[in-house]
Amino acid sequence: MHENKKILALAWPAIIDNLLHTLTHTMDMIMVGSLGATSLAAVGLGGQVIFIFQSLMIAVTAGTVAMVARSVGEGNMEKARKVLEQSLVSGSCAALAATPLLYGFVNDFLAIYRADADVLSLSADYLHIAVFGTVFIFICLACAQSLRGAGDTRTPLLVSSTINILNIGLNYLFIFGKCGFPLLGVKGAALGTTLAFMWGSFLYFFLLWRKYLRLSVSFRGFHFDFPMVKKIVNIGSPAALEQLIIQMGFLVFTVIITSFGTASIAAHQIGIRIQSFSFMPGFGFSMAATALVGQNLGARDPENAEKSGWAACKLAILLMTVGAVFIFLFARQIAVIFVSESGVIDKAVVFIRILAFGEPAIAIHFTIAGALRGAGDTRWPLYASTAGLYGLRIPMAIILGFGLGLGVYGPWIAMTVEYFVRAFIISLRFRKGGWKTITVF
Repeated sequence: MHENKKILALAWPAIIDNLLHTLTHTMDMIMVGSLGATSLAAVGLGGQVIFIFQSLMIAVTAGTVAMVARSVGEGNMEKARKVLEQSLVSGSCAALAATPLLYGFVNDFLAIYRADADVLSLSADYLHIAVFGTVFIFICLACAQSLRGAGDTRTPLLVSSTINILNIGLNYLFIFGKCGFPLLGVKGAALGTTLAFMWGSFLYFFLLWRKYLRLSVSFRGFHFDFPMVKKIVNIGSPAALEQLIIQMGFLVFTVIITSFGTASIAAHQIGIRIQSFSFMPGFGFSMAATALVGQNLGARDPENAEKSGWAACKLAILLMTVGAVFIFLFARQIAVIFVSESGVIDKAVVFIRILAFGEPAIAIHFTIAGALRGAGDTRWPLYASTAGLYGLRIPMAIILGFGLGLGVYGPWIAMTVEYFVRAFIISLRFRKGGWKTITVF
């Protein structure tokens, strides 16, 4: 019971944080969706390109959270501070260097999707603004993950709340041209989000610099500690590769979806957005498992680390199953919020209900993968994702969608089946316990 209370204390701010973040993206989708299915599909594709490059940031943030959690467990806050400083500087430099590359190759990235020309044109408009926000997204992600690794999940919630409120307000002004601002449509969605994350970056730096939080930064006498940065990247690289493989797999998967038309793309984006709500408990308990496993290993208590991981997993399964029942029963009422086209709504309802069956498996994968990352074992989540996506989801999507003639419903069924395979692989690794002997320093 005491362990569950500790897990819930860490998880609930992360769950609410993710709820607010998801609500913000949902409001964006609703606002953009009011412009039509083409705009909705365009922003969805543009966002997926951003996610692909965000996955590279995890090479830094995943290593950072593991090393911060271990340092806090050892009682060495100075080491935790140094890890965060090295992470922020090295990651920000990498993001800034990548921005011109992203901007210059926007059309090339989008051409891979083979969507309708009007969808690709609007996606390019969105991305030519959104790429400038990647460095601010990294800063917010690195600070939030480090604080959660240190056991502080409330500060990321508070900062995220201000980001989300600002994002909704700015997007409303820019998308629809309110209060004297120009009507920018999908460009307005990109601009509002970029400015909101810029604000979040400044707020994190202020709080960390003024030493209001458990972690702090000063950068006095700062110099690159290349061995530490190398260690951060070495730990985080498998997690980054996992996310990159996932996003590239999603890209291939989305190309399959786009072959079924704009209505299918729009329905897919609606379903993914709704699914992100049911992810919230998984995300929160994943962060709790990451922090507790890392801190327990730092305190030389691997058995309690394992208990924390399984306890977090059970709570996640319970809450995500409840969420799955809700979205299954109210799929149509949810879908009509986004668009008015009946063809898109009908497809979205089926997709949402198919996804609902996979929620318990997603709960297992999210939480146990978080526990492994807290231990510094970032390779097995990579193995599970690679096997699931490329060994099952994509081939099965092609067979069901085209070979058996199920259309867009085939890939959606394959998606849900793959979640269970990934959950099985990751659970097997955690149960065997090899992660207990991994060193991060």
